[in-house]
Amino acid sequence: MPVPLTALTPMLSWVITWVCGSVLRSTGSPTSNVVVVFGVGCATDVSATKKQQNVPCPGWASVRSTTNRIGAGLGPLRTVIFCTVPVAGTVPPPVFAQVQSGCPDATSAWLPAVSTISGRASQPNVPLAGLASDEPATCWAAAGDAAERAAQAARTRTVARMRGSLRASRCRSQCPHAPQPRASSGVGWEMPRSRRPVLAALVLLGALAGLAAPSAQARVLVVADGGRSAVLTDVTTNRVLVRVPVGGVARASAVSPDGTTGYASADDAVAGIDLQTRRLTRRVAVRGVVVALAVSPDGGRLYAVRRGGVDVIDTATFTLVRSIAIPRSSPGPAALSPDGQKLVTVTGARQIGIVNVVEGRFARRLKLAGATGVAFGPTGSIARVLTAGPRGARLLPLDVSRGRLGRPARLKAGVGGGVAVTRDGRRAIVGAAKGRRATAIVDLASGRTIARVAAGAGPGYPATSPDSLRFYVADRGAGTVSVFSTSSLRRLTAQRLARTARPVGVAVQPGIATTYGTEGPDTLSGTRLADRLFGLGGDDTLNGGRGNDQVFAGAGNDVAIGGPSNDVLQGEDGDDRLSGQAGDDTLVGGPGQDAGFGGTGNDQLDGGPDNDYLDGGDGDDTILGGEGDDKIVEAGFGNDRLLDGGPGNDYVDGGRGTDKVVGGDGNDQLFAGPGSETVDGGVGDDLVDGGTGNDLLLGRDGNDVLQGDAGRDRLLGAAGSDELDGGSGDDDLSGGDGDDQIVAGPGQDRVSGGRGADLIRVADGDADTVDCGSGRDTVYVESDAPDRDTLRSCEVVVPVAPEPANDAPPAATVVRGTAGDDTLNGTPGPDTMLGADGFDRLFGLEGDDYVDGENGNDELHGGPGDDRMHGRNDDDVIFGEDGDDYITGDRGADAIDGGPGNDSIFGNLDPDTIQGGDGDDRINVVGGALDVVACGPGTDTVFADADDTVATDCEVVRR
Repeated sequence: MPVPLTALTPMLSWVITWVCGSVLRSTGSPTSNVVVVFGVGCATDVSATKKQQNVPCPGWASVRSTTNRIGAGLGPLRTVIFCTVPVAGTVPPPVFAQVQSGCPDATSAWLPAVSTISGRASQPNVPLAGLASDEPATCWAAAGDAAERAAQAARTRTVARMRGSLRASRCRSQCPHAPQPRASSGVGWEMPRSRRPVLAALVLLGALAGLAAPSAQARVLVVADGGRSAVLTDVTTNRVLVRVPVGGVARASAVSPDGTTGYASADDAVAGIDLQTRRLTRRVAVRGVVVALAVSPDGGRLYAVRRGGVDVIDTATFTLVRSIAIPRSSPGPAALSPDGQKLVTVTGARQIGIVNVVEGRFARRLKLAGATGVAFGPTGSIARVLTAGPRGARLLPLDVSRGRLGRPARLKAGVGGGVAVTRDGRRAIVGAAKGRRATAIVDLASGRTIARVAAGAGPGYPATSPDSLRFYVADRGAGTVSVFSTSSLRRLTAQRLARTARPVGVAVQPGIATTYGTEGPDTLSGTRLADRLFGLGGDDTLNGGRGNDQVFAGAGNDVAIGGPSNDVLQGEDGDDRLSGQAGDDTLVGGPGQDAGFGGTGNDQLDGGPDNDYLDGGDGDDTILGGEGDDKIVEAGFGNDRLLDGGPGNDYVDGGRGTDKVVGGDGNDQLFAGPGSETVDGGVGDDLVDGGTGNDLLLGRDGNDVLQGDAGRDRLLGAAGSDELDGGSGDDDLSGGDGDDQIVAGPGQDRVSGGRGADLIRVADGDADTVDCGSGRDTVYVESDAPDRDTLRSCEVVVPVAPEPANDAPPAATVVRGTAGDDTLNGTPGPDTMLGADGFDRLFGLEGDDYVDGENGNDELHGGPGDDRMHGRNDDDVIFGEDGDDYITGDRGADAIDGGPGNDSIFGNLDPDTIQGGDGDDRINVVGGALDVVACGPGTDTVFADADDTVATDCEVVRR
């Protein structure tokens, strides 16, 4: 299904900002741009072929009749496309603006920023120059309030209208089988050339004004309030956002699978609500009063249950396409199977029915008295049917493929409103009966009630969140929506609706929640699912929270935090601090002196222009410094795919693991560490240190210094006057062009001097092979065995006393455990300690240590020093002790004590108990189960979930 332009708007703030700067800078240029504004009233597909296609608009007549009222009075007109057309000079090269298309793998698709517009003036005054034929144009889009503001800005300064069409070119996608962008026809305006730059600025500023307004586009609940409105509430703040009048009594609600549209019944009609703009956009009449709604898994069909049948609505056209008769039915609750083929509905006081919605027929009627609710799990063909009576309630499985009811789970009296199944399919939530408050949580495998919790007065109609961490109950008797934690089974709060509200249904918005900041300093927090956060201007703090989040910090010196999942953080303009934390994250700094911290996981970091500091943390990371003098360090553990400083004088330290290190252009300092690594200095005068592993060191052009240290190394100097030192081990050294100085070091080495007057030292006590190459070369050999080495093309041979190795100091000591229970002690220096399996006790002692428990219930002690400590799997006890430590519990129920020092502590998954200790600590327990946090002396900051217990000695708590 093609992506509508309205679905692309969450990314448009930075697209429009980029174009705005370009247009405003061109104001004084002799080559100015016409700004043509297209209001999109309809859209058809553009196939992803190389051939360009003109796109007709079926609704052209209705759009053309209201060209003077774009953005106001058109109803469904919610998107505006802006196009700038060069009227003189050279057409700019194609530029593509990146937009997110909702790919399953979260990769990016591309909307063509360079397209073609064609058309003619619709008024007898001066035609729009150049638009009698196709013209290249740079196009972008806005929607919702931004579209209306921009259109207003254009209309109030216009002397002529123009009509035409938009043609897409070079549509392509990086997503396999992904939907392609959509182009549209529409209407627009132009103004005299002398005022075009002013119009460009005004139109863009109008769009930006719409985007910059504070707008918390967070995930919402769609509540049928039992009156004539659908109420939208924010799942983060639990406050009412807006009441949308639907023109009839709202008895049921639903949300499209992609989260873009909410639906509410309105007596004998169904209303569609745009959840981005929070406005009623569509309405269709059906053949009776609707009491239940269900949406197909692909979102293409909406089923409205009424007396005598089910009406089928096409959600794309919002028209009634079919009615399925259910003879002698009195309507009740309904649910659609996960495969979208069978609808189960209560058809009367003593019966339920199964409707085959694919074939369009009523399939089966079953006798069952007192049915009050029905729900499906995430998979399978088993529905759960709730019945209620004076002696209590029952929850029965119904196999819709066979049409048979199974053995019921018996519930105590007090419940019997509606029913919902959690998204993991393990539990059912049963709402309270009329006038009662009990809500039951039922284990579906055993049929036992595992808890009864108090909600508002019933009947209660439950719904679950997509991540199963929350469930919500519409309390009809109390006029509230109760919010519960699935893990603690506690009622967290109640969303209070209007005094007259009597809610009869609630639906949770899936998909990605979007939150916009302002042009000033903002603090934005995501939800427990996937979020998009846009900081815009100002020095912002943005925290994605749980879920796979996308954070766009915008202009300013911002702080962006990903959280425990796979996040994308973009710093954009300014000196930003990006922290991915757990998960496989992507961090892009942008212009400015940025600091990026990948955290645990296999991360990708790109510093962008200017001088950046980048630390990938644990995991197999890819780090690109970009332009500028960057510092790249890998303080954690992992085999990094690529550490590339890029242009500039960079410092890159690969740390532990087997890494690929590239300096790029500039005079770089590159350090490999103890693994077997490839280090490429690139162009420039570089310092390259391979460490203790078996390394490949490449100097490239420039006067380089290559240090092999211990291990069997290969050193290639290439062009320039290089200094090569193989260190101990059997090394292969090649100076290349230039006057080089080569020290082979202990071991049986092979040396090639190459061109130039080289100085080669092989007086190391071992038999070396030396080819001096062209030029007048000097070789130093052992005086006690001058014939031990094999020499070729060497003009001057000087016997000297044997020379020791110039190896770097020993790297961190590596202490490894076994598959059993170990007690491991470090050294007074830096250590790498790996517990392996079993119950291990690891003591880092002095030095800045890396202590990793790996598998088993371990006890870890960092000792004095700034240590990095990881519990990994199972239930661990971790003591940071003295120093500024970095501690992660990872999996298992962990107990962590940071000890004295300014520590960074991450509980990560499962329930953890954390004590910060003395110092200014940062503690993050977002995303786990129920955590307990105490801070101790110092100014401490805690990031926690709403259910977590945080002591009063924690100064700053962000939930």
